[in-house]
Amino acid sequence: MSTSLDQNPLFLSVAREIQGAGSTGRILEKLSGLQVDDSKGQEMFSEIRNKKDTAWDFRSVVSLVRLIQQNRQSVSHSYEEAMARYSKVNNLTAKRKANEEEVRLKQTLTDYILKIESNFERNDRADESIVKEITRFFDSLESAEKLSESNIASLNLSPKSVAQIGPILEKYEECYQEYSKLKPVLGRLIRIADYIIEDAEG
Repeated sequence: MSTSLDQNPLFLSVAREIQGAGSTGRILEKLSGLQVDDSKGQEMFSEIRNKKDTAWDFRSVVSLVRLIQQNRQSVSHSYEEAMARYSKVNNLTAKRKANEEEVRLKQTLTDYILKIESNFERNDRADESIVKEITRFFDSLESAEKLSESNIASLNLSPKSVAQIGPILEKYEECYQEYSKLKPVLGRLIRIADYIIEDAEG
């Protein structure tokens, strides 16, 4: 997985946060400055899966966590918009019977809002699990204090850590695929909701 060397200071910063027993939230906050090409998401998962368990490097694993974080942030924005449209339609139909179009829209929005929330929960569990496993790896790493910007690129996880992290990455991949499906559907739903709201207010 190709990762720009100029991001090594950020990778080191994330490593230090993990070593310092930082919370999952703090670690994800550190990660938010990392630049990851979203168009290569599936390729990134395939690339790490094809590596031997002795060649899983810290930067590649952390980059995948950032990839999921980026996708979550994008879907989260659409989620907030969908919630706002749902609330608006609810208000419009509070004092009158909803028409067939409005009923269908409310049901569809509800279904997708629940799907998003379910994926967020899966994402949260994966975040907590991967931080826990990487923290364990650093706890057992005798040379952890010698990490620097110049050698962070050569930091590989232990086969034991890879065995624990592999299933977590599978959960992340499920999240990634679900986010990829949700984004375009939500965009269409929000546009449809806007038309229906405009008609109802007109």
